Amino acid sequence: MVSFLYGVLILVRDHLDFKLQSFKADVEGRFILLEAIIQETPFLFINIYAPNKCAEQCEFFKTIAEEIKSCALADYSIVVGGDFNVIFDQDIDGSGGVKKKKDSVKYLEDICLDQDLVDIWRIRNPIDMRFTWRQKSPIIQRRLEFWLISDALQEDVEAADIIPSLNQIILQ
Repeated sequence: MVSFLYGVLILVRDHLDFKLQSFKADVEGRFILLEAIIQETPFLFINIYAPNKCAEQCEFFKTIAEEIKSCALADYSIVVGGDFNVIFDQDIDGSGGVKKKKDSVKYLEDICLDQDLVDIWRIRNPIDMRFTWRQKSPIIQRRLEFWLISDALQEDVEAADIIPSLNQIILQ
């Protein structure tokens, strides 16, 4: 029996021309990876929930990089989403608190460079400050959740937005 401490998932629409090629998830439930063919195009989907501590994040992002490189499908488009628990740019992805770039961000940046991934919301909103996590007192805000996609997929994305959760509305 496998039990998960966390839990990430990927939902697939019933009527999508979707052929699952492979599936992998870690035992802690921190990532799930699907290799699939959609309308005759190979895709790699990853959903993650990264650890909070920097040393654990470094190992986690190394594992994700290795998992991507070990995929069997060739020339696939990549979609990675989830809670990364890091921010790329301290000035526009964070507000309040101590501004310090985590060492683990370098591993994530390397994945983006190696796989030609872009942060689609940031591409579409280059100067907007929107957040996905807030601490009430003292007020600290971060954009920790995002979507990284293959650069070639940009034209296929109709919209990218950050929608406030009920919890965020209450804190405002």
